[in-house]
Amino acid sequence: PNVECDLTYHNVYSRDPNYLNLFVIVMENSNLHSPEYLEIALPQFCKAMSKLPLAAQAKLARLWSHYSAEQIRRMVETFQQLITYKVISNEFNSRNLVNDDDAVVAATKCLKIVYYANVLGGDLDMEHNEEEDEEPIPESSELTLQELLGEERRNKKGPRVDPLETELGIRTNDCRRPLVPFEEFVNEPLNEVLEMDKDYTFFKVETENKFSFMTCPFILNAVTKNLGLYYD
Repeated sequence: PNVECDLTYHNVYSRDPNYLNLFVIVMENSNLHSPEYLEIALPQFCKAMSKLPLAAQAKLARLWSHYSAEQIRRMVETFQQLITYKVISNEFNSRNLVNDDDAVVAATKCLKIVYYANVLGGDLDMEHNEEEDEEPIPESSELTLQELLGEERRNKKGPRVDPLETELGIRTNDCRRPLVPFEEFVNEPLNEVLEMDKDYTFFKVETENKFSFMTCPFILNAVTKNLGLYYD
């Protein structure tokens, strides 16, 4: 809680960039997904990490991009286990939205950092970026599909850009082969309880008070993404 408070209210990272080492060291703990951590310690840690400023998140992603596939997979499994644990131990529905669970949301945001580390550490093709920048902007139906697939918006008319992706200067579509298959980032239990009509509304409104899992499309399966298209 003190770490989360420091990052939220005291801007501690800007004063001491070495503060980031705390998160690197904790993530080296191979027992984070153990039952004794799932209830309190890991959720609090995820909440603190999710409060890191964008530059710090990008720094973590770049650092972890040098990790092996096994190390990336272990981090993915840690956050996925917390998300799954919270989903199956609660009764989420239209009145009790999974979007309002702080631990699930925080773990998903942490998983995003690992997701981009996974992309950075994979086989990237950066040659076609300039040519694609000059392509005409697709129609609205295509834009929605691109948003759901996590593509970036390079201007106000294009698909939404993820700030972390912009900070890292990459495009997920340029990743030919990630360190860990993208399928491992999908959380099926979460998809089963996600009220997509509500989530889609949060996504379009872009309110700070409500989190939309469509901002982390890597965690959604194809059925959920298609449902998002339906609501559009």
